[in-house]
Amino acid sequence: MVHRQRISRGFTLVELMVAITLGLFLLIGLSSLLVSTVSSRSELDKSSRQIDNGRYALQVLSKDIQLAGFVGASSSTAFANMTPVACPTGITDLGYAATTSPGTSSVPLPVYALDSVPSCFDNVMPGTAMLVVTRVSTNAVNVASAASGERYLQVSTCTNDSLPFVAATGSSAASFTLRQKDCLASSLAPLRKIVQHVYFLSTCNACGSDTTPTLKMAEYLNGAMTITPLVEGIENVQFDYGIDMDANGSPDCYTSNPHSPPTTEVAAAVCPQTTPAYDWTAAATNWANVMAIRIHVLARNTEASSGWTDERTYDLGLATPTAGPFNDHVKRHVYSTVARLYNNSGQREVP
Repeated sequence: MVHRQRISRGFTLVELMVAITLGLFLLIGLSSLLVSTVSSRSELDKSSRQIDNGRYALQVLSKDIQLAGFVGASSSTAFANMTPVACPTGITDLGYAATTSPGTSSVPLPVYALDSVPSCFDNVMPGTAMLVVTRVSTNAVNVASAASGERYLQVSTCTNDSLPFVAATGSSAASFTLRQKDCLASSLAPLRKIVQHVYFLSTCNACGSDTTPTLKMAEYLNGAMTITPLVEGIENVQFDYGIDMDANGSPDCYTSNPHSPPTTEVAAAVCPQTTPAYDWTAAATNWANVMAIRIHVLARNTEASSGWTDERTYDLGLATPTAGPFNDHVKRHVYSTVARLYNNSGQREVP
């Protein structure tokens, strides 16, 4: 009986090498796809954070600007305006001064730009705008509920009161004697906390540990300025101020500097003059006539992007029509909006 030997065959060396090569090509392709997906996801995350930061910065600034000038009553146009002090130490620095003579009491300007860095600030980014916003809180409290360390404004609606308002600390309960419209001794007018915010850009978020440009706010709390980081990745902020030249509550002309408007911004060719002609040399009047603000925010990614070089320029309004190119590896975007000062402009409108 003949037994046939069964021959077993495997891969030849050539076949094995071909299989390994094909496998390596597949592995390289999958690895490239994974790296590309991770890189795309990372860039998407960076862009999403930048968009969120830019829009949130606009929202914060717009909301506060829209409330600027609120004093808790509709008679604020009867008050004169004072320039607020950026680093206040008391009620007088905040700009509230009441007198018994009609038309001579004063409240702070609703908005005001600083042209130099205040002594209580540090790490301010050069060439960026600093804006002071003043108002009172939208939430009223009664005299008994006032916090002792805070500053409050009490506005009278009683025609028999000798003062139009009182500005004092919460611990000075005896000072808050102004009444409501019924003029009853037991019907005291409510108090509203005095708010002063100064918005500025810092060269760092947590200064000393990073160099991330950040929008910050200095707020007057308990008799001192407290600085709070708001939005990181904000590299520049500029403002254009809409001036009401004919007292109808609408901005007629925008300028980057109400202190001293550049001639090119207020010339008749770009800014039609009123009759009689508007006097642009009165800085205090210019600030009192600000009815709207165009806000320009330059937001950047907080991390660099490989393979990207920022060769673009950015329009940040009248003060900085061309920012850049930065020629670095960080992506940027400009966000802009217009915020109206409702408390100022609304009182000038004619029904």
